[in-house]
Amino acid sequence: MLYKRFRELDKGHKGYISSDELLNVPELSLNPLAKRMAHLFENVNFNDFVATLANFSDRSTQDEKLRFMFAMHDTDGDNYISKEDLDHTVRTLCGSNLTEAEVASIVKKVMMEVVPKNSSKDVISFEDFQSFFCGMNVDPKLNVKVPEF
Repeated sequence: MLYKRFRELDKGHKGYISSDELLNVPELSLNPLAKRMAHLFENVNFNDFVATLANFSDRSTQDEKLRFMFAMHDTDGDNYISKEDLDHTVRTLCGSNLTEAEVASIVKKVMMEVVPKNSSKDVISFEDFQSFFCGMNVDPKLNVKVPEF
């Protein structure tokens, strides 16, 4: 079933899916983070496609889900979530509904909550991110039922 869906998305039968092809999926295109997700899926072959989709399965581990969530927020791909990464994500999710001061306040609060109190870092590492979510169940938030085609 997944291979069939992959082939449907791969319009040019190139063996990979482009971000434009992925953004044609109606369920994804409605998501405010669709472009970011498309970037993570960009030019993936079938094996990578399945591996990435596995993050949305109820069989994936909490750690796998957290790694995917972390990658969604690490917009520059440097393996840290910076204030700039958070600013970008907040603006993407909220559009022009927030003032500059409100965006800055949200970013500051997130940094204060996630970065350990005794740290002088101004970025969030995966370990900080993982520690913050320790004890929280992120599974229901990242589980997607795949429809039959």
